[in-house]
Amino acid sequence: MIFTGQYRYGIDDKNRLFIPAKLRKGINNFFITIGLDDCLYVYPEESWKKLIEKFDELSLKNKAEERAFKRAFLSMAAEIIVDGMGRILVPQDLKQQVGISKKIVIVGVWDRLEIWPEEKWNTYYTKAKTVFKKLTPELEF
Repeated sequence: MIFTGQYRYGIDDKNRLFIPAKLRKGINNFFITIGLDDCLYVYPEESWKKLIEKFDELSLKNKAEERAFKRAFLSMAAEIIVDGMGRILVPQDLKQQVGISKKIVIVGVWDRLEIWPEEKWNTYYTKAKTVFKKLTPELEF
């Protein structure tokens, strides 16, 4: 599945977040972990398995840094199940790591979803649009 789009939602008092039907079609469970740029990464199981295979191939010159990266990324990971109402439970520690309070943006990014605190997404996306405009003349589609 290829994920695209932006979806603005809120997290309820029990840390539950609704995942739009088109993003969870045929998916009953996801893996969630800390992402880059102060967001959370959410992978369907198939994409998660491919990512773990890439981790096996990861070979940095500084082995201590490689171990630290893998530990930080994987130790925060959790499997999450989609409930009957299309919601997932966002672990409290992950919420705190990226500063999520109530309003969030779910962003489809190819093989994963990203969950951003709304204000951080708005700031990031403003910068990303600048990069997009700068690179557009160099790209061919």
